[in-house]
Amino acid sequence: MIDSDNLKKFTWFLFVFLVFLLAFGPSGFKYFWPAFVVVLLSALMWTFYLVYACERFAVYITSITIMVVGVFSLMACTAAYLVASRFWGKTSIAALMIWPVPMGIASLTYWVLANGKPSFHPFEYDGIKVQPRPQKKQKISTAYSPLLVAGATTLAASMFTKTVGSLTTGMVAMFGLTTFSMTVLFYARHIIRGLRTLRIQEKTMPTPYTFMQIDEIREARSRWWFSKLFKWVASWRKSPGA
Repeated sequence: MIDSDNLKKFTWFLFVFLVFLLAFGPSGFKYFWPAFVVVLLSALMWTFYLVYACERFAVYITSITIMVVGVFSLMACTAAYLVASRFWGKTSIAALMIWPVPMGIASLTYWVLANGKPSFHPFEYDGIKVQPRPQKKQKISTAYSPLLVAGATTLAASMFTKTVGSLTTGMVAMFGLTTFSMTVLFYARHIIRGLRTLRIQEKTMPTPYTFMQIDEIREARSRWWFSKLFKWVASWRKSPGA
C-alpha cells in the first residue's frame, strides 16, 4: 500500500542510497564532481516532486522502479570501474568507458521487458485511483530479516575477499550485481508492462491515474511545509500570466 508514510520514507531512503553510491564513481576524472553535483541536484528536485507534489501513479511507480534497479546497477558500475582501474588506472578513458556498462545492460533489459506482451495486469482500480494488487503474504519460515541477510552477505564477501583477493571479488561483484539487476527487472516485468499500459490509457483520459490513498496523501501533504512551499511556487508562477 502506498500511503503518505511509505511514500515519504521509502523515496527519501532511495535518494540517499543513490547519492551514496554515486559518490563512489570515477572520482579521479576532472569533471566528475561537477557532474556529480548536477546529478545530485537533479535527483534532489525530482525526489522533492515525488514526495511532496506528485499525484500521478504511473510517474511515481516508474520512478521508484528505476531507482530500485538503479541502486544495484550503480553498485555494479562501481565494481566494474574498480576492476577496470586496476588494469588501466583510475584516470584512464578505458576505465571511464567500462563504468556505465552495467547500467546500459540494465537499461536495455528494461526496454525489452517494457515492450513485451503483457500477460497479467498487476494493478486494481477504483475509478482513476490505482494500487498494486495485494500479494500473498510470505510464510514465516521463508520471511528472512533484511538485516540478517545483509550481515550474512557482508561476512561472506569479507571471507571471499581474503580468500581470492580484491580483484577477483570485484569481478564477481560486477557480474553478480548486474545479473541481480536483470533478475529484479524480470520479476518486475508485469509492473513494468502494466505501467506502460497505464501511460497509454492516460493519453485518452482527461485526468491521469492517481494513488488509491490520494485523499490521505493530500491530507498529510497539507501538513508538510515542503508541500506548502511547492504550492506557493506554483501559484507564484501562475500569477504573473493571470
